[in-house]
Amino acid sequence: MPNPKPLRIDQAKRNLTTRLGKVADRVRQLSTRFGQRPYRVFLIWLTTDGEVRGEGIEREYKRTEILPTPLVESLDALRARYGAAGWIPDGNVRISEVSTQMTADQLSGYLDTSVEDKIPQPISFFYEIVEDGRGDNPSVRQRFHLAGPPVRRPDKFDWLLILERESGDRQRDGSSSLGVDDKNQ
Repeated sequence: MPNPKPLRIDQAKRNLTTRLGKVADRVRQLSTRFGQRPYRVFLIWLTTDGEVRGEGIEREYKRTEILPTPLVESLDALRARYGAAGWIPDGNVRISEVSTQMTADQLSGYLDTSVEDKIPQPISFFYEIVEDGRGDNPSVRQRFHLAGPPVRRPDKFDWLLILERESGDRQRDGSSSLGVDDKNQ
């Protein structure tokens, strides 16, 4: 019996699961329109003009919103613990129903050097979760990083992300809480 041939990339992109992922995206966006998705999720890349990360003037290099709006679960599991530096945010959040139109590289913060011109260094990447505006205006910005690799779930037509809370949230206006940036210079 001959070995089955593996799918070529162009065939994998045309399969039924991939096509249904686009339909799932349209249906999920309805939840946002109905007001059932109160949190927006952004991919943020920051650069500084210093020699090492966190040194010098901080600038937002790139900001990408994950659309359609994903489902943010378990924000109630976040807590603050007391340490030598004071209260430190702690805990994990599940982000599900992330569009399969995004790639693992995009969700991991990799910038495509063939598309991006010269990427300034040093650069840092994180996730930011912000309320959609129905509460405080401007909203609190919460900073997270990936706790593990993105998990593609073909049976649910989505990506699952586990994000871990970080300290160093940006101010409500987007300026740095850690040092000098373009907004508070």
